[in-house]
Amino acid sequence: MPTQKKFDFYNVPIVDYLLSIGEPIEAVGNNYYQHKEHDSLKINVHRNYFVWNSRIGEANSTGGAVQYLQIMHSMTLAESLSKIEGDLSGTVLKPAATQKRSYPKVFNYKVREIPVPIEAQRYLVAERKIPNRVVRHFFSIDLISQNENNEVIFKWHKENKIVGFSKQGTKKLSNEQKEKYKTKRDYFKYVAPTTKEDTYWGFNYLVGNPKDIYFFESPIDLLSYYVIHEETLLQKGDFWLVSIDGVAIEKVMTFLKYGFEHLNLEEVLESLNVCFDNDKAGLSALSTLQSYEIANVSFNDCTPKEEDWNDVLKLSKSI
Repeated sequence: MPTQKKFDFYNVPIVDYLLSIGEPIEAVGNNYYQHKEHDSLKINVHRNYFVWNSRIGEANSTGGAVQYLQIMHSMTLAESLSKIEGDLSGTVLKPAATQKRSYPKVFNYKVREIPVPIEAQRYLVAERKIPNRVVRHFFSIDLISQNENNEVIFKWHKENKIVGFSKQGTKKLSNEQKEKYKTKRDYFKYVAPTTKEDTYWGFNYLVGNPKDIYFFESPIDLLSYYVIHEETLLQKGDFWLVSIDGVAIEKVMTFLKYGFEHLNLEEVLESLNVCFDNDKAGLSALSTLQSYEIANVSFNDCTPKEEDWNDVLKLSKSI
């Protein structure tokens, strides 16, 4: 009787495998790939492993195909092994019951803020062209701060509570640092882990009862759009600007669910606006959202003419 084939799960060629199952990864050099929607997730082809830089410290944030499935798709170890074996053998195995990844039970905001946020203000005003009065306003309402590492902190408020945060470096990364972190970004970015309930939350600015809701890929784009359309937004009032740190549809739906449960959206909602980047990932997410209708309201295309809304703002300042 022939011996049943055994899989060497932990040495599966990760790039070949992920491409074979349709994972959205792309080449960024001779020896590296990255995730199209999470560009801090880098794959070293030669060493056959990935690192998800923005989630370092979490379980399965580095490793091979097994760990990738665990952290990206919230699989248990058994589910991950079963899927790989099924994919490689052509046999579809019945998965075990889904078990979500672990989350902190409680989110504690432990950022050491500094009282005079000079570097954060310099970065936002000089580099990102956000007017100083707007920067001061967002600092004054405790949506933005600066930590002791001179990084801008974008706080995730839900009602009167901080439930998470993301942060943005204020000093450009050197070429050596970009190579080290395997990123094309000019500045360091990080999204802090939070509770299961608030993982799909984000930086947001709510004024009144939100008749008009706008979704952005980043806090900087949110601020940029606000600056460009400030007069119109304030004249009309009752708006909600939301950053989801990427193009995760789940985050859009989380905010809408919260709005229907706590902000009377069913009665007041007039428009939903998708203001994602003008690139493949942003346009794809827009197309997906436009296939939905929420309380008889469709998603509007609010794509910038430039790559993102901060580019639009910077271009307007240069004219």
